[in-house]
Amino acid sequence: MPTDSVNTGSISGKNAEGIISAHTKLSVSEKIGYGLGDAGGTIITCLITSFLTFFYTDVFGLTPAIVGTLFISLRVIDAISDPLMGILADRTQSRWGRFRPWQLWIALPIGVVGFLTFTVPGLSGDAKIAYAFFTYFLLSVSYTAINVPYCALINTMTTDHREVISCQSWRFVLCGVAGFMVSVGLPWLVQIFGKGDAALGYQQGVGLLCAIAVVMFLWCFFTVRERLPLALLGQFSIREHIRGMLKNDQLLLVLLMSFLLINVFNLRGGGYMYFITYVLKGGAGYASMFFGMVTLASILGAVIVNQLTRLIDSVRLYMITNLVLAVFSLLLWFVPVGEQFQTLWLGIIFVHCVILGFTLPLHFSIMAFADDYGHWKNGIRSSGMNFAFNLFFIKLAWASSAGIISLVFIWVSYQAGAEHQTPASLGGITLLETLLPAVMHLLLAGTLMFCKLDNTLLTRMSHDLAAKI
Repeated sequence: MPTDSVNTGSISGKNAEGIISAHTKLSVSEKIGYGLGDAGGTIITCLITSFLTFFYTDVFGLTPAIVGTLFISLRVIDAISDPLMGILADRTQSRWGRFRPWQLWIALPIGVVGFLTFTVPGLSGDAKIAYAFFTYFLLSVSYTAINVPYCALINTMTTDHREVISCQSWRFVLCGVAGFMVSVGLPWLVQIFGKGDAALGYQQGVGLLCAIAVVMFLWCFFTVRERLPLALLGQFSIREHIRGMLKNDQLLLVLLMSFLLINVFNLRGGGYMYFITYVLKGGAGYASMFFGMVTLASILGAVIVNQLTRLIDSVRLYMITNLVLAVFSLLLWFVPVGEQFQTLWLGIIFVHCVILGFTLPLHFSIMAFADDYGHWKNGIRSSGMNFAFNLFFIKLAWASSAGIISLVFIWVSYQAGAEHQTPASLGGITLLETLLPAVMHLLLAGTLMFCKLDNTLLTRMSHDLAAKI
């Protein structure tokens, strides 16, 4: 059985003390535990990307301009906090390992802060705006503290690239389940708990979901193990970490890809409630069905892609997927909308999101490969720093997508409420679900032309790294 000790052991086989190697196949229970770590994170990010903009404008009472300013301004702080978290994670020494204990330490704080972020305080004016800034800042920092070590954790659990892809598939299947709970469950919980009071409904509904997220984080902590010995991970100066990152051309490429991909998800996710409510004229029941189709399709996509990677190289499959999605998103612009087409959109969105579900397992597998590539190329293992910068680019995408949504809404003179919607505002909302994601997918496909992390190179890297131990 795995042990909590991570300071001894080899990269392959077992040593005299019976330490499970980093190349050992992982059990299904451990893959589930690993996936639950990001399922908890998905509850937080789904609340942010799918509901927070709508909550701020239509429940909390902020203008689109203030919301855009809030999201963008806090990214300046992330430019400092995310790299610092990477350094801290890389330098952590504990009886549980380097990255795993953060699931334990941050689980409860992030749950509490998530609840407070979706609470409307008894304040007004600047004090109310300051509350929104402060709580979202705490939520962002807490997410950094739990997600950076989590993402780096996979490369201490196994060095088998097939197992990495399998773990990522399990991860995003469970993330899909978590996304389903949030996207389908929250509109229903708002009705049940709020009884007409949206502010109360959001507060209590989000509180319940955040409590579930805490359980998921703790489940991850208790079921996964770090197998790569701390001695092999090494200790490097900050200057060495940064120099190694800058020389890792594949990491820099993946950072750009992260920015583009998360923009796709956040533009679509951030616009869903507006699209459902005002363009398709759907109520809470339809919103639950719509989000149900989105999340079930995403789960199916994560299952399918694990099988496809056995037949098609991951990088090539990722490129093909983005080209298909670019064409699909472009065609969506021409699909008729309105209440009479609600059922049609449920079917269309299901097919679209099955294909979109391929992207996250592929992307984060390639991110893990880029981390290995840096170790292979430069001899420096700085997983915490690498994934911290990846998270920073993801948060930049959060900010840019929120900024794009705000700019579109300002451009079309958006005002909350069905009675205030105009052809221009409805067109702007539809743009978020169609043409803008199409552009991002085309840019992603173009970027992937420069990615070298195919199966041939991964096999060579694995052999070379094993030979160095």
